[in-house]
Amino acid sequence: MKTEIKSTLTKLGLTEPTLIQTRTSQLILDGTSLIALAKTGTGKTLAYSLPALERIEQKKPNSLVIIAPTTELAVQIRHAINPFIHALGLTGITLVGAGNRKRQEDNLKKKHPEVVVATPGRFFDFYSSNRIKTEQIQTLVIDEADDILEFSKMELLSSLGQNMPATSQILLFGATESEITQNAAKLFDREFVLVDVRSEQTTTVQNYFLQIDNAHKIDFVQRLMRLEHFKGILFFDSNQTLMRFAGILAHTKTKFGLLANEFGKQKREQALLDFRAGRSKLLLATDLAARGLDIPGVTYVINYDIPSETNTYLHRAGRTGRMGARGFVVTLGDDHDQRDLRKLLEETVQITRVYFAGNKLVTRQPEKKPVIAKSGGNKAGQSELAKKKKHKKRRNKNKGYHPHYLKKKE
Repeated sequence: MKTEIKSTLTKLGLTEPTLIQTRTSQLILDGTSLIALAKTGTGKTLAYSLPALERIEQKKPNSLVIIAPTTELAVQIRHAINPFIHALGLTGITLVGAGNRKRQEDNLKKKHPEVVVATPGRFFDFYSSNRIKTEQIQTLVIDEADDILEFSKMELLSSLGQNMPATSQILLFGATESEITQNAAKLFDREFVLVDVRSEQTTTVQNYFLQIDNAHKIDFVQRLMRLEHFKGILFFDSNQTLMRFAGILAHTKTKFGLLANEFGKQKREQALLDFRAGRSKLLLATDLAARGLDIPGVTYVINYDIPSETNTYLHRAGRTGRMGARGFVVTLGDDHDQRDLRKLLEETVQITRVYFAGNKLVTRQPEKKPVIAKSGGNKAGQSELAKKKKHKKRRNKNKGYHPHYLKKKE
């Protein structure tokens, strides 16, 4: 490992490599093409980037190309590797669909970056216009390889890989297997070495099921937010459900952020910034918007409804318990949902049913307290008290927290 990389790791307090980093480092340095599978939050970004950066020669543009499925993940990767890029005297740029295309094109022309981090659409835009040439690419990394097909056509990736020089390498990193990892040799017309450390990685995440009907989910989400050390992401299957829930939640005093594709880059960045800084402790998100995000300190992942695929559940769960921290995944639903979830995850994750006991989650159902009948008392006084409560409730109606982007223009 180069001295510049070692000293940067020390400055960042990263002194011990993770399992996936240890197993892949020398293989990448040797120029081997890899399929690397490891649980989320176990250091995959530095696992592929550090040895790949070490192989780069200065003033050789587009030597390292990293393709990530979403804008947020591409920006996150760039931030993570920037200290090492600078330490090695290299230049890096980010190419994302949400950014200014003309400015990105100018950066490609003028900066001649050795490192390019891009989303699939914007990368193939510049690739098809010959701004990035196949023969320049020394290392191609496809991050979140198990999900990249949601964002890119297989033929484009296959053509790119097959036309790269024989001396180049392709690195496919992900948390689960998929079509692209299972058929990599055929797709890219080259041999791959498989490094799969998932079975050796211990987990610190508890997977819970909290039984509740749809009508009361918002109440339970607010109760979850009162749990000790709560900092959570609430996942939805669709933007439509997310926005409907957000509209209801906005009429309460709950402060939250939104991470949905229909919002612009600036609004999503602000939501993430507020969440990271602790100004909000709940983030509402869809799977596409939150794919691969590494947000420190997330203690809870909440599934508003049952994910349709095992991989979706695992990726959501991967937002918490990162780098060995403790985390919880709580899925909301009725008894039918509980059976469906157990069937979906029977070979991968053990689900435990939990209950509320005050402001805590417990695995044993609390005993119901006997109902004590109230005496008649002063009926006139009770009636007056009821009127005051009703009047106060009417006064406070709709005085909740309203994110500015949910407010309708007059």
